[in-house]
Amino acid sequence: MAQMVHYAIAAQDSFEKRPLARVDSLVFSWLAYLRLSCVEGAGEVNGVPLAELGQASVRTKLIASLHDTTNSSMLVQAVAASPRFGRVGACLHTADSSEEEGRQFSATTFLLPGGGAYVAFRGTDDTVLGWKENIRLACAASVPSEDRAVSYLEEVAFLVDGPLWVGGHSKGGLLAAYACAHASGAVRTRVQKCFSHDGPGASPELRASATWHDDVPFEKTVPRESLVGMIFERSQDGFVVVRSSEIGPLQHSPFSWEVRGDDFVCEQGLSYDAWRLSQRLNDWLEEMGPQQRSSFAELLCWLMDVTGETSFSGLLERWSSNSQAMREALGRAPEADRELFARAMDDLVATLLLGSRQELRPESDEPEAKASYAARRLEDAAARVNDRLSQLDRLTGR
Repeated sequence: MAQMVHYAIAAQDSFEKRPLARVDSLVFSWLAYLRLSCVEGAGEVNGVPLAELGQASVRTKLIASLHDTTNSSMLVQAVAASPRFGRVGACLHTADSSEEEGRQFSATTFLLPGGGAYVAFRGTDDTVLGWKENIRLACAASVPSEDRAVSYLEEVAFLVDGPLWVGGHSKGGLLAAYACAHASGAVRTRVQKCFSHDGPGASPELRASATWHDDVPFEKTVPRESLVGMIFERSQDGFVVVRSSEIGPLQHSPFSWEVRGDDFVCEQGLSYDAWRLSQRLNDWLEEMGPQQRSSFAELLCWLMDVTGETSFSGLLERWSSNSQAMREALGRAPEADRELFARAMDDLVATLLLGSRQELRPESDEPEAKASYAARRLEDAAARVNDRLSQLDRLTGR
């Protein structure tokens, strides 16, 4: 089955002839992972054509430390040779990280032939700093990269004329959504669509704030076994669920997402197991509350720091010694921190295995609580039906 690389190879028509669509968005979202700082002109407003990135010596630098160097190299080679992508200009690239502020931020703008631009925010790389920011994204109200995403989008809108599309994969998808929700009204009216490719949702506290605007057209794509993309999401309504050639968490890789023609091969919905797991994880996060989530996030980040590792792959490769260092550090931590960690982990295991209180019964006898519980039961029933329909589609070869 064809995937993103095959799409980039096969796409012959220009953006003037066929407007930007969601598979194009995924291509640009992954290109935002490239180490474009090594390419002269990529940080300028005029940029550099993607056709100039195809040389082997350049590709090696661009894909350094990426999650999937083989497919990334093939994608760069494909877009460089593509009539559709080769004339696109990569510009205004920035990579801005700060250990002190807990920020790992990078974004690239892609100038489209015929006018307009796609603003792509990078997802998480292999650095421990990036993964600590992921933890804070899931547990805290906001992180510095979210505000940096807003300022970057405003800067691009000032420097580039025409319509804008905004998007990203994983953390990049959340940054895209946050930037579009907090940009000025003048910028929001220029955004044609915001894409999140398996990016987590915003926390309930962020969405409830007065500064969050929902007037930008938004589309979210998730694989059938999505976990990252379902964080803080309580419904599949409006999502595009994509078929993947991988299983479980490996479906987070966009190189596994199947493409037919100019679009993804879509499913009826998430697998029921993925849906139930995501809802239980969200129950656990919401039951902790914002203050406790923030404290738990900082505790996890501190435990990662005590290992001395700078890459997440290194943290996993030496997990035996690193986990021992974490346990010893936790044993020396203040009693309140030890109790927080033990309570949070016990609650997480119990919630994932046995279900949460929200899942088993209404939180109270109040009409609002009963209505919320009824809505949840309907969503759960719809998830079961969609799962069965997706299985039927695969059996019949659709």
